[in-house]
Amino acid sequence: MSSSAEGGLRLGSEIQSLAAAGRVNMTELVHPVLTDLAKRTKETVDLAVFRDDHMVFLDQVVGTHRLRTVSAVGEVFPMTDTANGKAALSLFEDDRVVAIASRELKSAGQSQRPLSDFLKEIEDIRETGIAWDLDEHTQGISAAGFAFQDPVGLVYAISVPVPSHRFGGLRESLAKQLLGAREAVAKLV
Repeated sequence: MSSSAEGGLRLGSEIQSLAAAGRVNMTELVHPVLTDLAKRTKETVDLAVFRDDHMVFLDQVVGTHRLRTVSAVGEVFPMTDTANGKAALSLFEDDRVVAIASRELKSAGQSQRPLSDFLKEIEDIRETGIAWDLDEHTQGISAAGFAFQDPVGLVYAISVPVPSHRFGGLRESLAKQLLGAREAVAKLV
């Protein structure tokens, strides 16, 4: 530590390096997992982070199929009708899930879906590790995903959105591929 010209204190280079090393860039860290998953599935793979009761897309590896799904990095997605949102909610305590889901389901006009049904789905995700979006968020697109926490507690999700006409035949394979990707991410974080 040394004094700066302005009269304050300045951290030394060793402490600055240590602080920088403690901040992990999750996008860079898991990008190889996204790339491998996209290569194996030939589908688009997304990474999102939970922020302000929404999922925000951070990274994407576009699939090789001619007809594929693509979202913009930085785009915000809801929690209750997306695979990445549901996966993220499955990592939270029930009271937080209820608060977020109740507000979102009500504002989205999804009152025909009882909260108890949604909470049952979250329990299923906790058991299997995989969340599903079956034409819920966008007609014609279905998705599967899983969520994980980084060492400081931020919640991320990796999802694979697929045109629905292909999704049914891929569902079991996607679940296996995602569980393998989840194991790979667990070794990194």
